[in-house]
Amino acid sequence: MSTHYRIHLHWSFDYNHGAQKPDFANELITLLQGYQTRTQDVEIGQIKHTYRILPNFWRGYSGRNRPGDSLSIGSAVIQRHKKSDKLWCYKVQYKNSTSGENALLQFQCNDECYRTLTGNWKATVTNSGQDIYANIELKGEIKNNEQISLCFNRTEITIGMENDALPLTCNWGLYDVIPAIAESLRTKGSTVDISLLDDLEQLRPKCQIGYLDSIQDPIPLDGYYLYGTGLLPSYWWVDESKNVVIVSTVFETMVLQEYSGSST
Repeated sequence: MSTHYRIHLHWSFDYNHGAQKPDFANELITLLQGYQTRTQDVEIGQIKHTYRILPNFWRGYSGRNRPGDSLSIGSAVIQRHKKSDKLWCYKVQYKNSTSGENALLQFQCNDECYRTLTGNWKATVTNSGQDIYANIELKGEIKNNEQISLCFNRTEITIGMENDALPLTCNWGLYDVIPAIAESLRTKGSTVDISLLDDLEQLRPKCQIGYLDSIQDPIPLDGYYLYGTGLLPSYWWVDESKNVVIVSTVFETMVLQEYSGSST
C-alpha cells in the first residue's frame, strides 16, 4: 500500500487536486525524498540530471488512469561536459509519453555563470503525428553578436537581438545559471535580467530572475522565479547542494530523479 503524505506543498508547485489519482503530492514527495540516495560520483566536468515530468492537471490525462499507474508522463535528461577550451557542451533529451514528443537539443555555452550561448546549435523533434510537422530539424547560430540565424527544416529566418547587452542563454542552461546566482539573489534581494532563447528557437528578449521563498518541508529548498515578456512564469527550487530539484511551469512540473557529477 502506498504512503500518502499530508505535507502542505508550496503554492508554486501545489497541484495536489483532490481528483488526481495517482496523488500528485505523494509522487512528488517520494521523488524528493529519494533522489539523493541515487547520487553517483563521476569525473569533474561531467554532469547529468534526470527529471520526471508530472502533469499539473491530471484530468487532461484521465484516459490513461489505471490502478497502479505512475503520474509521470515523461522525462528530461540534461547532460553537459566541459571542453578543454572552457566551453560547456549540452545534450538535452526530452520525452513526453502523452504527446509523443521526443526532442534532442545540443548546444554550447561559455564557462561563466550565465552560460551564454555560443557557436552553433541544433535540435531534432519528432512526435506521434502523421503530418509534415511530425519531424522538425532546427539549426541556429549567432551572427556578429547582433542577430540569431535559425533554419527550420529548410526555412531560414533571422531574429534581431533587441538588447545584446543582456546575456543570452537557453532555458535548459538555467539548470546551471540559477544555482550559480542563487545565493546572491537570496541574500541581497536583487534580481538579474537575461535574454532567453526558449528551446533554442523562441527569443524572449528580457527575462528576470529573482528570489521567491524558502521552505523546509518536504526537504529544505530555496525558490526562485523566472518572469519575462511573452514567457509563461516558472518557479525553480534549488537544494543545499545547488541542484535544481523542482521546476514548475504552467502545465507540468519536473522533479529531480537522479543526478551525477559536478562542475568543480
